[in-house]
Amino acid sequence: MKTMKRTMTTIALVVLAASAVTGCSFTKPHEKNAQLKADKAGLTAVEKTRFDGTFIAKGAEFSQYKKLLVEQLDLSDVKIRKQSGTNMVDDTPWELNDTDRRYYSERYTEALMNNLIADGTYATVVEAGPDVMTVSAKVLEIAPLASKDDMKGRPNRMKVYSEGMGTMTLEISLYDSVSGKPLAIITDQRDLGKIWEENNRVTNNIQVRLAFNHWLRNLRTELDKASDRH
Repeated sequence: MKTMKRTMTTIALVVLAASAVTGCSFTKPHEKNAQLKADKAGLTAVEKTRFDGTFIAKGAEFSQYKKLLVEQLDLSDVKIRKQSGTNMVDDTPWELNDTDRRYYSERYTEALMNNLIADGTYATVVEAGPDVMTVSAKVLEIAPLASKDDMKGRPNRMKVYSEGMGTMTLEISLYDSVSGKPLAIITDQRDLGKIWEENNRVTNNIQVRLAFNHWLRNLRTELDKASDRH
């Protein structure tokens, strides 16, 4: 009886499954929005891309850009979406706090440095110039699969297991730093893990780090292709 009581009060297992995707032919909202922005800016869709959507300016000479003016990751208007078919524990709002924003910004900067700067292909600068490209990234949406691992989301300290942590959607925009002319708009939604594991702050942070590294590694691949670097 004592063992049962301890188990009931300290460990509650909640099994969560990712919502099933019943069709892959539809265009997701972030892709539609990127397409609208691209059309307005006169950008053309890239057919073979590692992202959900990549749009670049016709005739853009990406090889001329040797330096990057990197703007801070935009987390000012992140949509938190509850995925259909999930049972969010206590159904409390999942919010980004200052600690979360700092962590996301640090992981984005880390991924950018490791994938674009570390090998000397690009250098970072703080002023515009003819060989400088501005890089702007914004987290559009986070769709968690469980309540947030904090006292507000899980006041009973229960353990939660889910198939991945949910999804996160990013948009990256590239500009000529002098003219401000759009060079590219990139958008992508990524699963934050796909295996069954404990859904907590540690595993969520790991998946966020992996997501940013994935996006910036693919950005490097796309830039190499556009710049004819092999």
